[in-house]
Amino acid sequence: MIRDIEIRGGAGEFEAALIAVVLDRISEEERAASRAPQGTSRPVPAWMLADRPDEPNMPRDILRPR
Repeated sequence: MIRDIEIRGGAGEFEAALIAVVLDRISEEERAASRAPQGTSRPVPAWMLADRPDEPNMPRDILRPR
């Protein structure tokens, strides 16, 4: 695990803080994923399925009876 990170370039205090928050969030998610039971599948979140068509191979301009 990386403990010391040096941010170089034109990053000011705000940008450096934002980068630190993002890196912290990534490390939290990785720790949570490593603690999860192995071999179990997680359902796909609803926000990822929101724009998914009912039948992925059917053109959207064809009306389907419901």
